[in-house]
Amino acid sequence: MEAKSFFDRLNESVIARGPLVAGLDPDVTKICDLYLRTGEATAPEFITKGKVNTENMIFDFCTKYIDAVSDVVSAIKINSAFFESYHLESLYMTICKLAKEEGLYVIADVKRADIGNTSRQYAMAYLGEDSPIDAITINPYFGTDSVQPFLDAAIRNDKGVFVLVKTSNPTAGEFQNLVLDTGNTLYEEIAYKAGIWGDSAPYSRYSFVGAVVGATHPEEAARIRKIVPNTFFLVPGYGAQGATVEDIKICFDEEGGGAIVNASRSLMFAYERYDQYSFLEWDKATHDEAVRVQNELKEAVKDNM
Repeated sequence: MEAKSFFDRLNESVIARGPLVAGLDPDVTKICDLYLRTGEATAPEFITKGKVNTENMIFDFCTKYIDAVSDVVSAIKINSAFFESYHLESLYMTICKLAKEEGLYVIADVKRADIGNTSRQYAMAYLGEDSPIDAITINPYFGTDSVQPFLDAAIRNDKGVFVLVKTSNPTAGEFQNLVLDTGNTLYEEIAYKAGIWGDSAPYSRYSFVGAVVGATHPEEAARIRKIVPNTFFLVPGYGAQGATVEDIKICFDEEGGGAIVNASRSLMFAYERYDQYSFLEWDKATHDEAVRVQNELKEAVKDNM
């Protein structure tokens, strides 16, 4: 029997619980505004020497967010940029650890890669044996020598990597859709390469190399799914970026697995769209929206099987 990869195990959880992954992008400006509206911004734990203690406020928000989604989703994707912009790198790892302790698979959205020796440092930082992070996003632009340290660390420590294949942003096609001498687009070549990288270690259904495939480009997603049937997808673009449940269906396999669908802003700030929640109930709004979206995605995938 083939060994189970990290994505094999995540896939089992997706089948059992649903494909929604809760994105955590703690926008400091919006969080401070929320805490001002709730009246919590002036609480002693959020004030240091007369100024807002941003770190304590972000910690509080992230903790409540994790609590709100932990019984609904299998995984959380935590974006490092929202911590780095306020020099809160150590807090980032603390939040990853808290999410792991809550029983969630932790995906670090860091999009790292560089020349080989630098990639090794990134791999040590995020995919080390003692890291609470289960998988990270990486940029393949530097080529195989930049990716290899992440592959080695993932294999050694039973973790996963998501390669950026087709991203969800509006101008992704400027480079990713360029046609190469092979006749394939750049994103197709990256998909083929991700499949080769993933085949470097045994697995039962899904390799340890996943792919970031934006829901905002369903035709390209369908092509990628055909190229790499044994690659697990991380699907951004659903919700606030405009992709619908119809757009994401093609990313799943015939068993209703093979992908997780990210929702970030639509969960974190769900209270803004529903009149029945007060500002103090923002985390309840997040929980209820996570339940709604999870059910919506499960029905969509079920209809596609």
